[in-house]
This record gives sequence, C-alpha cells and structure tokens, in this order.
Amino acid sequence: MNTDTNAPMETAPEHWVRLVSEDTDESIDGFELFSARRALGLLKGKLGRERLLELLHDEIAAGDAFLRTSVERSDGQERTGTTRLRAHGITAAQFTAWLGRAFSRNDVMLAGHPEHYSIHAQPGGTVNIVETLGEYVCSFFMREWDDSVLVKRPSDTSAKPAGRRSQLLLEDGTVVGSIENAFDEELDGFTATLSVTLPAICGPDVIRQHLEHFAVEFRTWILRAAAAPAGPESVVW
Repeated sequence: MNTDTNAPMETAPEHWVRLVSEDTDESIDGFELFSARRALGLLKGKLGRERLLELLHDEIAAGDAFLRTSVERSDGQERTGTTRLRAHGITAAQFTAWLGRAFSRNDVMLAGHPEHYSIHAQPGGTVNIVETLGEYVCSFFMREWDDSVLVKRPSDTSAKPAGRRSQLLLEDGTVVGSIENAFDEELDGFTATLSVTLPAICGPDVIRQHLEHFAVEFRTWILRAAAAPAGPESVVW
C-alpha cells in the first residue's frame, strides 16, 4: 500500500485570540513554539540521554511490543507513505553534507523534533533512534544508507520514490520497516521526497503521523543548516 499525504484541511475556528492588527494567530503560535522548544531542550539537556531513556523505560517496552506484534500480524505485508518538502535558499548537496555531520551530535538531532528522545550513533555505522511512532515511544536501529536503490524513478508517481533507503530494526535484528529519501536539486533550492514503510497492520494513521513527523524534523534541520553561523558547512547554531 502507498499513501501520498499532505497536511489536512483545517476549518476556521469559532473562537480565536490574535494580536491586534494581525489576521491570524500565527505570531502567538510562534511565541509558544519557541518557548516549548526551549523548555524541552533544557529538560532533555539536564536529564541527559541515559536518564531520559531510564525515565521512558516502560514506554519504550510498550513500543517494542507494538512493533513486534505489528510485524507478526502483518505477515510480510507493508504500508508505505510519502511526503514532499520544498526548500529554498540552500542546495541539496549543502543540506545532506550538513546532515551527515550532524548525526554525530545528539543535541543537534534532538532539536529536530519535540518527540526525539535519543538519536545516537553506534559503533559499526548504525544509529539508535528513540522517538514517537504513532502513539508509542519506540526504540529502533537505523542501518547505514543503502545507495543501491538510487535508480531512475518510475513514471508512476504513486509508487515508492527512488532514493537511498535504510532498514529499521529492533535490538535483536528484527526488521520493522524502512525509511527512504531523495533530495533533488532545484534552481533556487531543492525538493525532499521522504517515505516510511511499516508493517501493514500499523494502519494509515501511524503512517500519516510519521509523515507529519518527517515534515517537522526536516524543516527544522534544513532551516538550521541554512542559518548556521559558519554556513551549511557547520553544524553549530
């Protein structure tokens, strides 16, 4: 199965509060988002990786059971979703180089999304990721990228996009899915095509939520890569 998802349509709320002279409440949303990010960054930094994972032990165990059960019940069937982002003012080459360096910085990776709890490079090239998947906090391992899938894209845009792919595994090696991305240069920036594949039993809501997760984290990383003080070549901001 394949789902191509964009943000859902929203209706105007019956009740609202805005700054006088503004037509939307986006400014106040921005104030709240800035404060929420700062508060989360402070708490995660004070706790540290080990204490944070200890605090989430029960939630991670429930997430592990969810993924294992999903693999068993899906009997090899999978569900895939894809979302696309358009970036302006930075090239795909600049961003991917920045992202490759940023993976060595847990603090940089955590800042990508509020529900990132750990993104930790392991010996041998795998990365342990602890983040929310659907309603669960899940811990899984991402293998090194497989560039062998970099082939010409099919004309059928509903099919999986071509790009590099990485399998997602539990600690014992059980494969629970994969992620795939492709970054295509444009005249004024690039287009990111981001896909996730999970056991079919996970359902469309889990896929949709993870595509929303992609949109948040990649927008954050792309903007911070472009705004790095030393340019996209630096991971510091």
